[in-house]
Amino acid sequence: MRWICITTSVFLILSWGGITTAELSPTAKKTLATIEWISIPGGEFVMGSTTEEAEAAYTDAKLRSSLLEKHTFDAEVPSHSVYLSTYQISKYEITNAQYRSFIEATGRPTPRGHDGEETWKNESFNADQQPVVGVTWFDAQAFAEWIGASLPTEAQWERAARGTDRRIYPWGNDSPKARHHANFARRFNRPTQVGKFHNGSSPNEIYDLAGNVWEWCLDEYNTTFYKHNKQEIKKNPLNLRFRDVLRARVIRGGAWDVGSAFLRSGLRFKFYPLDSTHTIGFRVVRPIPNIVK
Repeated sequence: MRWICITTSVFLILSWGGITTAELSPTAKKTLATIEWISIPGGEFVMGSTTEEAEAAYTDAKLRSSLLEKHTFDAEVPSHSVYLSTYQISKYEITNAQYRSFIEATGRPTPRGHDGEETWKNESFNADQQPVVGVTWFDAQAFAEWIGASLPTEAQWERAARGTDRRIYPWGNDSPKARHHANFARRFNRPTQVGKFHNGSSPNEIYDLAGNVWEWCLDEYNTTFYKHNKQEIKKNPLNLRFRDVLRARVIRGGAWDVGSAFLRSGLRFKFYPLDSTHTIGFRVVRPIPNIVK
């Protein structure tokens, strides 16, 4: 396979259609039926952070001895209005059981850790109701397309996590409490089963948007993307043109092995799309966006 890399950033807008009408395989339909969907109504919300909010978050992260650097917080600026069409997002992260059906039906490789180790041979990561980890961005998007869905755009993910009241965490503005709000800081030293933290759910009762595992988003990561969106209300923004471009992709939400500074819903992080690790999984959305080229 030949990979084509684009050297200039491309900023584009999603064109939305209805729920996919493509015929799914019987196994895909069966797996799709196991996913609980939460509907997010169309409308505007304010995405990102003000300069003051980003500065305050950076100061707090330093006090917590976080390894996060200043440029990570700068990438959240400025806050800007976004309009999203109505969409549905999975209530829980995709589980090992759901992903196992996919690889059995398609022959896709089993999940692998960062050094190529077989994730499901490790009892810390192979329980049916744990979120699947050890999947690349391409693996995650392939699963999503198999069931007629997609990875969420960065804007969709943030709207699901922050609601319309710009909360700092999915549950509100209170600082994260281990074993109460989310799985983080190695308190369990592994991903927990999805939906464990009832006190940590979002305004729309979506679970594990903070901690447990990082979640792949559809977008390429670009530190200045928000700056290009600040002058007008953007509709269904997406920073992606060609899915095979090998630029870093956005991951969101923090994971079981990181501190509380990583759990903020406005935090943007990145990972290489062909890499996989024991800390990154995903959830899905529908309808499928049409990537305008």
